Amino acid sequence: MSALPTTAPKIDPGKLRGLQRVASDDGFLEICAFDHLSDFAELLAPDPKSVSFGDVVAAKDAIVRALSPSVSAFLLDARYGLQTVATGALSRSVGLMVSVEDEDYAIPPGPRQTRLRAGWSPRQMKLAGADAAKLLWFYRTDGDPATAEHQRQVVRDLAGSCEQLSLPLIVEPIWYPLPGEDRSSEAWKAARVDGIIASALVAGELGADILKVEFPGYVGTDAGAERSVAACKQLDDVVNKPWAILSAGANYEQFKLQLQIACQAGASGYLAGRSVWRDAVSIHDPAKRGEAIAAARQLLDGLNDITRKYGRPLTLALPLREVLTGMPDGWFQSWHSTV
Repeated sequence: MSALPTTAPKIDPGKLRGLQRVASDDGFLEICAFDHLSDFAELLAPDPKSVSFGDVVAAKDAIVRALSPSVSAFLLDARYGLQTVATGALSRSVGLMVSVEDEDYAIPPGPRQTRLRAGWSPRQMKLAGADAAKLLWFYRTDGDPATAEHQRQVVRDLAGSCEQLSLPLIVEPIWYPLPGEDRSSEAWKAARVDGIIASALVAGELGADILKVEFPGYVGTDAGAERSVAACKQLDDVVNKPWAILSAGANYEQFKLQLQIACQAGASGYLAGRSVWRDAVSIHDPAKRGEAIAAARQLLDGLNDITRKYGRPLTLALPLREVLTGMPDGWFQSWHSTV
């Protein structure tokens, strides 16, 4: 009889299973980001105050149901999104990524600290059926030192919690302007590109399993696109975690180019939000809305084609010999035995 292990197994089947669930069968991240809060209500009606809680839930339910066939996973919020699990709108074949923060798209002046959703935790996510957790993470490597350390500790703490639950953690570093900075200047744009790369490196070192990254560059000109190619290659060289890019409100044609450049450099896919589904939400005429939803699926399918052609798939399965070494006989006896 083989001896029972005295240390924790070297393979985390829980995290691996979570990553398998949010990726496509062939390992790509084709994810619809749909965890929007206040800005979502603004799309539903000219006066957001006229939009009820039920209105938002119903709208998200309809979009999730319609777009599920074209994605590997949805990124949803706890307040309005997880109801789609109970209604069956989120297909059992589609992964579930859930956000932990409580943020909007306003940019207040000064150093920013991530605001976590009150009464919501990685444990609750896991119990609710989440396959992965996502953190929106404001970070300036060159900003206020106390704020930067606070933000690093947020990731450390969250990564530790997710590790205990075998819940994959996706971190989304966001570079933001500080008072007095000119966002239109070439110097600021160059600093932003460097900051995106640097913050992705830090997030990976602090425990992120996947990086949801802003596109490090600008593709409005040929020269800008060439610089973006170099920046994406640099990003892939310095991070040792899988990464995907977010759409950040870019128009669809620009995002397609960004995705191709990122995937050619080593990205594993995308998390696309308003650039894909904005019209499907904001058009209220039933006939036209059906056309907008069909168009949104076509947009997702176009992104999937680019991802499959150029992207780097995640490693979602390990060789049997490696698994036997990492999960020997009796491995489960030391597997989170104190949880």
